[in-house]
Amino acid sequence: MINNTHNTSSHSSNRSTQSLLPPTNDYVFARLFGSNSHRRVLVCLLNAILNGKPHVKDVTLDPTEYKKTTADGKSIRLDIRATTDNGTVVNVEIQCVNTGDIHSRSLYYQSLILREYTIKQGQSYKDIPNIITIWIMNEPVTERKGCMHEIVPMYKDNGIDKIEIASEKMRQFIIELTKLENTPKSFYNDMFSIWMMFIQNPESIPEEFLKIEEVKEALEELTYLSQDKETRAEYNARHKELCDQFSSNTVSYEKGVGEGEKKKAFEIVRKMLAKDFGIEDIIECSGLTKEEILKLQKENVSG
Repeated sequence: MINNTHNTSSHSSNRSTQSLLPPTNDYVFARLFGSNSHRRVLVCLLNAILNGKPHVKDVTLDPTEYKKTTADGKSIRLDIRATTDNGTVVNVEIQCVNTGDIHSRSLYYQSLILREYTIKQGQSYKDIPNIITIWIMNEPVTERKGCMHEIVPMYKDNGIDKIEIASEKMRQFIIELTKLENTPKSFYNDMFSIWMMFIQNPESIPEEFLKIEEVKEALEELTYLSQDKETRAEYNARHKELCDQFSSNTVSYEKGVGEGEKKKAFEIVRKMLAKDFGIEDIIECSGLTKEEILKLQKENVSG
């Protein structure tokens, strides 16, 4: 039986009449996969990504707010933080904007989690929990061809010893959704492909996948969230915030920018179009005219 406390109409009718909120938005992702009433959806997602290392039977959702430690420091809110049944701490993030510092930020998030654990007298450093960060990106962030990349501390080649893993205490996973179709399916398990497809475009999920209870549960919850006015309002607010972040990286044409900067601005607008930002939002953020944006939109479709 599906563990769902909401009264939703049938999946097929909702798919045709209600536009679903995108799980690639961090607010929507956290509401969907970070709910206590739907923990098994998160467990299923983690097992699809970790593929038995470790196998997760259950999770406890942990606080996600990290207060700044200095007057000029940053306050961080994680999307999802959970502790698995074997004590592994997992941080799962949807990253909506590529800030160009993915590895450094991921390590910083790991350090925030690690600083909570104090080694007491008589304890070994081995008692520090394993920490895994999983960052799902909706655009390319590496030069690598694959979709998923696992990062651990490594011994580099020193001319005598071979390259080998130093520790798996701190593991990072970077998943680039845009490269999923270019990666042979044999490289990943079936559930990984299904969940990545769901996160990219839940409305495209084939009916056969809804036989998987966790996927069906996730879609029913997403349908409910998409119909809820308060959730829609929170999503729109976050959508506008992301628009402002794009704006901070975009140079206004009115200031007489150079050709290279214009190309960068056009590329940012193309990304906004690909993420389904509205035309008015893009005009406000970019400084481009409606005609210029419509031209870029036409190029995106034809390309």
